[in-house]
Amino acid sequence: MAVKSDVRYVNSKRDKTKKVKKTTYKCEGSYVDMDGVPHRYHKRGFSSAEEAKEWERTFLLKATNEINNNITFKELYFIYKDAKLSKIKSTSMYKVDQIVNLHILPYWGGTKLNKITTDKVENWQAELLNITYSKNGNNIKYANSHLELIQTRFKTIIKFGITKGFINDMRLSMFDIAKRKDEIKKEMLFWQPYEFMEFIKEIDQLRFYTFFNTLYWCGLRSGEALALTWKDIDLDKRIIKIRKSYSKHGKIISTPKTDNSIRDVIIPEMCFKALLQHHEAHKKIIGYCDSRYVFDFDKPLDDNSIRYVKNRACQKAGIKQIRIHDFRHSHVSLLINQGFSPFDIAKRLGHTVEMVNNVYGHWFTDAQQSMVDRLDEIYKNLV
Repeated sequence: MAVKSDVRYVNSKRDKTKKVKKTTYKCEGSYVDMDGVPHRYHKRGFSSAEEAKEWERTFLLKATNEINNNITFKELYFIYKDAKLSKIKSTSMYKVDQIVNLHILPYWGGTKLNKITTDKVENWQAELLNITYSKNGNNIKYANSHLELIQTRFKTIIKFGITKGFINDMRLSMFDIAKRKDEIKKEMLFWQPYEFMEFIKEIDQLRFYTFFNTLYWCGLRSGEALALTWKDIDLDKRIIKIRKSYSKHGKIISTPKTDNSIRDVIIPEMCFKALLQHHEAHKKIIGYCDSRYVFDFDKPLDDNSIRYVKNRACQKAGIKQIRIHDFRHSHVSLLINQGFSPFDIAKRLGHTVEMVNNVYGHWFTDAQQSMVDRLDEIYKNLV
């Protein structure tokens, strides 16, 4: 077992005719598996000797099937990550990595598994409740929803360690999620139809005009809309077929978020007119075919460009700023106020009924109260 520097000469990025010296690290050695069969291993391309050593230690733990509760939490996470890579989407793994690297490994990374205790978990939770991030020069505490996500990720890795035999104390996975009691619940932002109409009047580029209409009137997730090609839209039947999604992280097209997300969405009139006009414009571009992206032709629209156009139009229209995902919330609000059931809304959005009730349940209550008020009015006019 050894880690060595690995010097190679590669083409210069600035001048392809020149070679430049590049130093990376590699590890190589041998091991005997559980059946007594010897093997050799060799891996190169590590940016540091420490990274190579870390990979080697984790590799040997898995290769020899060694159950050792003396390894660190960070090593357990690498084993967990390797086991999950073939089972979950790369975009999902990216989000897991973000949470773990930012909030979990800095505290637990170097801790040996046999040194993790329920007291230490409680101390970590207490620290979590007070951590802040900087926004517009202010230090802001994380929302309870984000704190819950951090603790759930930690609990999942601990449970994996218990299942695989690296951790013996089952109580470590049984802690309650800690939340801040002083959190003021933020209201979900959305636009009424008249606000959207004020907004859309300020959009002067057809591709963005059509994109925002699609989000508002069809309730698509941004990634679902950006993944659309013209073959996904049946303009004769006025149907959008959701079969894939685009991730800005890694810029890849993958399967939708959940099985429920695979659905057909019927297109309302205003959105349909915009799509027809946009389609006619695309057909005039050299190289057009139905596998071109709807938003927009060669590759999906840039996330920063979408946000910039949206923010500028809000400012010009004099209406409140909402996030891109709030276009979807606005669509739900519209459907609820028209009296549609959680089941019908869930089918259109690609959610479960339970998720719709959890996220928008209070809106249904508000809408129901409005219905009762109108029924009371009818009764008063009759007596």
